Amino acid sequence: MNKRLGADLKSLNTLALPCVAREELCFDNAQELVLFLQGGSYELSELLILGGGSNLVLPERLDKLVIRLLFDAIHYHDDDTDHVIVVVEAGRIWDDLVADTVNQGLVGLENLSYIPGTVGAAPVQNIGAYGVELSDSLVSVKAFDTKTLSLCELSNEQCQFSYRDSIFKREPNRYCIISITLRLTRKPCFKLDYGELRGFQGLAESLMVSQVREKIIAVRKAKLPEPSELPNAGSFFKNPIVTAKQEESIRKKFPGLVSYQLETGEFKLAAGWLIDQAGWKGKRQGPVGVHAKQALVLVNHDGGNQADILTLAQDIRASIASIFSVALEVEPKIVSSLSS
Repeated sequence: MNKRLGADLKSLNTLALPCVAREELCFDNAQELVLFLQGGSYELSELLILGGGSNLVLPERLDKLVIRLLFDAIHYHDDDTDHVIVVVEAGRIWDDLVADTVNQGLVGLENLSYIPGTVGAAPVQNIGAYGVELSDSLVSVKAFDTKTLSLCELSNEQCQFSYRDSIFKREPNRYCIISITLRLTRKPCFKLDYGELRGFQGLAESLMVSQVREKIIAVRKAKLPEPSELPNAGSFFKNPIVTAKQEESIRKKFPGLVSYQLETGEFKLAAGWLIDQAGWKGKRQGPVGVHAKQALVLVNHDGGNQADILTLAQDIRASIASIFSVALEVEPKIVSSLSS
């Protein structure tokens, strides 16, 4: 375990927000993490588990104990002729995992290529892209339960996954994710009925998983800025879900509305389209702004802080509510400066 007081987290969050934490602890293995957590020398409210920092909006001063998990092993086990079980530790970079499974010829994660962050953070948001979510492949999550001070294994059902949500998000600080278990297939059963992937549908039988990954990466690079070049946290707002009646009402006023019908009969609206139509795409507000190519992405142009980002986000939400009568929900976690 490595300890650092007054830890500067600016380089550890993809929005490059200035942030100094009271203390940072880095763990190289799960055993020493469990021993520390079982010691109970902390309050749950003062803990912040930091993965890739790609889904956080940090304050300038953070009176919390920041925990970073550096263990990142990956293990493969044959399940049957067509399926493989993959066990991955929390500290592994998510896209490194996807690249590794694709290199193994395994199908299931390729649509989730190039998503920033770590494996341990992925279940919290139930990360998803291009018609696929982590929950589609996840078998279970191994975690430390700070309520019982013991290790536990949560099944897919117990994780209570939904759109960008899970038990880990609804009960923050209760679970510290140690590893996840996935079940992937060797069969070429791709999810291609979404956006730019539709062009592959006629080629499904001859398609290789590496080709799907390459396409996803090309699309994401074309639309989303690299955090190292233009700091951002990816999609800042969730796509709002509305009733069929609400969707019909909005479409009457805005015939070009982009929406997708769900199995429930409800509709998921494209938040990026709403923000674009409201005139925010490419707009700058002080040191922060909205990306010129993807209206879902808020960017830090020049030394912005948490207050700058949150003011911009609130102005956008108010605008969308006024024009479309739709409430936008922020996707990243807004971190409070205090431990209580």
